[in-house]
Amino acid sequence: MYHSSPASYTHLPTKRNLTVYGNSTLSIEPNVCKIMLGINTESKNVTTAQQENASIHQQVVTAILGLGIPSANIQTVDYTIFPLYDYVENKQIFKSYKVTHLLSIIVETIQYAGTVIDTAVQNGANQVTSIQFDVQDRADYYEQALQKAVINALSKANAIAKTLHITIDPIPLKIVEIPTGSAPPIPLTKMSIGEVGGISTSLEAGQLIIEARVELKFSY
Repeated sequence: MYHSSPASYTHLPTKRNLTVYGNSTLSIEPNVCKIMLGINTESKNVTTAQQENASIHQQVVTAILGLGIPSANIQTVDYTIFPLYDYVENKQIFKSYKVTHLLSIIVETIQYAGTVIDTAVQNGANQVTSIQFDVQDRADYYEQALQKAVINALSKANAIAKTLHITIDPIPLKIVEIPTGSAPPIPLTKMSIGEVGGISTSLEAGQLIIEARVELKFSY
C-alpha cells in the first residue's frame, strides 16, 4: 500500500517595515522683489476723483518704465471706488468718493526696489500695501532641497539598520513628498507713504528658507 509522505513547508520570515523621515532646508538670498503700491484720490465728484487718479496713475507708470522696469512687470491688481462718510450726532453725512488704483510691480534687480518706491511716491503714489522678496527659479532650489531630504532619510535608515544589526532593502517600498507649506515670499507690513525729504528708501531682503520633507518606507 502506498502511503503519502507528510507535506513539507518552508517557513519564510515575515517582512518588517521601517519608516523614516527626511528634511532639508536651503537658505537663499532673494533676487526678485514684488511691490504692491496704490494711488488714492478723493473728491466729492466721482468723475473728478477718477480723472485725477488716472492722471497720477499714468505719471507713476511712465516714471517706473523710465527706470527700466518692463511693462510686463507692471500690473493692475485692484481698482475700487467707494463713498466716504462722516458721522455727526449718529447721522451719516456724505464726505467724498475715494478711488484706489493698486499696482503690482515686479523688480528683477532687487537693489532697485527702494528706488522704484521712491520714484512712485515722487510721482503721486501714496500707499504701499506690501513688499515681498522671492527668488527666481524657486522650483530648481526646491528640487535641490528635495534631493537632500531624500539623502537625509536614507542616512537615518542606514543608521537605524546599523544600530539594530539588520539589513534593509535599499529600494524603498514607498516614497512620499510631504508638503511643507513653508518658505513663502517674505512680506513686509503695510505702510502709508508720507514725505521724507532727502532720504531714500532702503529695503533689507534678508534670506529665504526653502524647505523639503519626505517619508521613506523600507522593508527588512
